[in-house]
Amino acid sequence: MIRRCSTTAILRCAVILLAGDSIAFCAGEANSRNSIGYEFVGQVLNASATQSLQYGYLSSVPNLVSISTAAGPVSEANALLTFYNDTTTQQVINNGPLRVIDRTGTSTISVNPSGGGDFTNPDSFRTGTPIQTCSLRHQVVIDTSTGYFTATFEMTITSVRIFQVNSNGYVLGQPGEVYHWSVYGKLTQQGPPSAQIAGFAAGSRAARISTDGR
Repeated sequence: MIRRCSTTAILRCAVILLAGDSIAFCAGEANSRNSIGYEFVGQVLNASATQSLQYGYLSSVPNLVSISTAAGPVSEANALLTFYNDTTTQQVINNGPLRVIDRTGTSTISVNPSGGGDFTNPDSFRTGTPIQTCSLRHQVVIDTSTGYFTATFEMTITSVRIFQVNSNGYVLGQPGEVYHWSVYGKLTQQGPPSAQIAGFAAGSRAARISTDGR
């Protein structure tokens, strides 16, 4: 049982169930709909006419002591946290040069203390231990004349797990919480990948928790 939280900005407290333990932590400004919870860099692989995979790494996570497994700038090879989305196309609407695509699916954020992500191998971004899973839906709006696009994701957290960074315990969101991704990208001329993307999550972020039992 973890009872004390170390977050200083306390607006409300929540109790969640993780791996059979009741864990109390505080969430306040960190869960503001306008706060940046984390930033990410990734790629897209349209594996079939209906399946689209999005995968990559978290490049900035407020509140974490470290986001990299090595010194120097974070990259796919040394990122501590990675993501992998598996989505299915529900509909495609063409409107002049704009193409609108709606998809639903699942998302997993994993922690991997040894790093090892490789954009030539999408599965490498799901080899760690899952710390957050979500159901999702997203809308992509593509300018077919340039290949640039934006996407908005609605993420509904289905499970979370405590993870450690430099002996500190953290949790990324809480079950039932809904937050959003804002994504910017460009289609490639020849793939794979099908596109490169970057963006940020708003409305949920890592919260440090106490593990001293007090």
